[in-house]
Amino acid sequence: MSAILLAFACAFSYGFGDYFGGLATRKSPLLKVLPITVGTGLVSLLIAAPFLGAQFSQQAVISGLFAGTCGIVGYIFVLKSLGLGPMGAVAPITALVAAFIPFSVGLFRGERLTITGSIGALIAMASIVLVSRSTIDATHPLSKAAALYAVLGGFGFAGFLLSVSSAPVGSVLAPVIVARSVTMVVFCTAALVTWKSIVNSKVDYKRAMASGALDVWGGTTFMLAAQRGQLVTISVIAALYPAITVLLARIFLKERLERHQVVGLFGAGLAIVLLTSS
Repeated sequence: MSAILLAFACAFSYGFGDYFGGLATRKSPLLKVLPITVGTGLVSLLIAAPFLGAQFSQQAVISGLFAGTCGIVGYIFVLKSLGLGPMGAVAPITALVAAFIPFSVGLFRGERLTITGSIGALIAMASIVLVSRSTIDATHPLSKAAALYAVLGGFGFAGFLLSVSSAPVGSVLAPVIVARSVTMVVFCTAALVTWKSIVNSKVDYKRAMASGALDVWGGTTFMLAAQRGQLVTISVIAALYPAITVLLARIFLKERLERHQVVGLFGAGLAIVLLTSS
């Protein structure tokens, strides 16, 4: 499978995963949902490992440990930024940072885009911001602390993507398994610490499990794409996943799209055409 198709698969996996994860956490405590999503993802990887392969070399394990740590940092800071809000302002910051850093690393490595691809990348970056941004719930101004946490969250998620992409080609699922194991231990520990306050809360198990399975395959397909193609291309395509989430919310939840989000969706489509044809 080509790097471009794998990057598309990554975007769809993360987009659907965020959609189901968002539904699962609407009426359930996050620390009760996260162990389920993480556990489901880990189990799905372990089931697939005998068929797809998992070579636990030293470099693969180190990549997985870094990825897991960065992923936890990303979760923590994103949650803190969303708590301070407004969500419509902090979400685009995180998404843009998470896309821009791998893109910049690819350029630093010597990867280059054609003029068409460069235009597509710029349109994609703008589209990420437009699609992710919502002004409906923006009830208070963006604080410096919220912006800082959003940037740090973006660094965390970018670190996860770069870590898994640095794994040896033959390692297959090993880095993602290690990364998911790290997050599993941390989130389960956090859930146990707060168990008394969340034990009686209901959980949408089906959506939480769907989110977890899709999330790990997002990370896996990004790693495989990075091993087959240029980071400057696949990182931008994969980062368009918010467009998938927004479309799903529009279709199934009948959520109203703001004008700039519609523009962002069209921009995302145009960016994909330009990037794949470059």
